[in-house]
Amino acid sequence: MTSPGYTPATATHTRYEPTQTETVLARLSPRSTRFPARRHMTNADLQALREAGLASVISSQPRPRIGIYAMVRDGQDPAVRLAVARGLVLRHDWPEAQASVDFTGMTDPATRPQLARLLDAVDRRAIDGIVAMSRTDLTHLNDYYEETLRRIHARGGFLALATAETDI
Repeated sequence: MTSPGYTPATATHTRYEPTQTETVLARLSPRSTRFPARRHMTNADLQALREAGLASVISSQPRPRIGIYAMVRDGQDPAVRLAVARGLVLRHDWPEAQASVDFTGMTDPATRPQLARLLDAVDRRAIDGIVAMSRTDLTHLNDYYEETLRRIHARGGFLALATAETDI
């Protein structure tokens, strides 16, 4: 239904201009981590991708140094999420280097300062991998999750989860 005087032919086309924040974030994100569009992966595909990265690092580094990560909403207590992730670290006898929490809620993983700190630690080889309670600490969206996994793997690191992708 259209209003009087409005038709698709008379509609003005607006051009989207990225915000200053989006422009800065795009510049900070290395081009090598921007991945071409691919088929949508299932949860099982994503779990296989994550486990392949984990196996690759574990084969060369049997006791990897770990950064624990949790993401919660502002005002939410991260203690349970951190404890579950720490339990996985203890079961594998991995040394814990640091724990980080983002209080941003469900936002784009590229905009979380503590996750960025852990990725930088992987780059510097201060840690070998990141452990979280579940993939929802990163994102519930498959495309963003795949991109985040590939960013971690491109840096030579891995992601280990206390719960499988199919347990969301």
